Amino acid sequence: MEESDYLRLLTYQAEQANLLLSNARKWERERWVCQRLLQALNIDYSNDDFSTGQEPPDVLFRDANIEVFFVLDAGRRLNEEWRAELQRRRQAFSLSQLVRREPRPKRISATELQNLLAPTLRKKSHNYQERGIELGELDMLAYVNLKRAVPDFNSSFPPPSEYLRQGWRSLSLVGPTFARVLFAHSGAPDFLRDNLGRSVLFDLGMGL
Repeated sequence: MEESDYLRLLTYQAEQANLLLSNARKWERERWVCQRLLQALNIDYSNDDFSTGQEPPDVLFRDANIEVFFVLDAGRRLNEEWRAELQRRRQAFSLSQLVRREPRPKRISATELQNLLAPTLRKKSHNYQERGIELGELDMLAYVNLKRAVPDFNSSFPPPSEYLRQGWRSLSLVGPTFARVLFAHSGAPDFLRDNLGRSVLFDLGMGL
């Protein structure tokens, strides 16, 4: 591929990322996160299997009521990042102009990774209970996008005690290269219960 063609491809990808992060594409973005989990767990699906929820849940997939939330490094905003990246790619005349040094990410344990879910889950648990929403009917799904940290999957995940006490039906996480179902109660969808406690690692694919 010619360098100019590759630059155009990179710019196109940034344009698509910005569209996906827009308010108008919120449900499509949430469905995309669900699809990332299904791909990681090797679950077949078609677009007809998805429909909109009542927020919560964000996405209905067969018998799953999926509520999606994002977990990022502190201070990061994906939409701001991608707006800046799109501008950078549009202004580049060569690939060398896009090269930049990034600090090496620190390695974090499975415990630290799991703890990153806490702020959002505590907030949602409090807000939903105030609104009279039944937490036991929701399948929570975190999309974990970290630049400053790399999870160490040779370390052990602790029991998700706090999240179990909150009362969710299931809790899963998916990132650019990994997925894991942290817990799934008896009423949760089969595809989650069948993959309970298994860390799935895969090659980097499309991400945000």
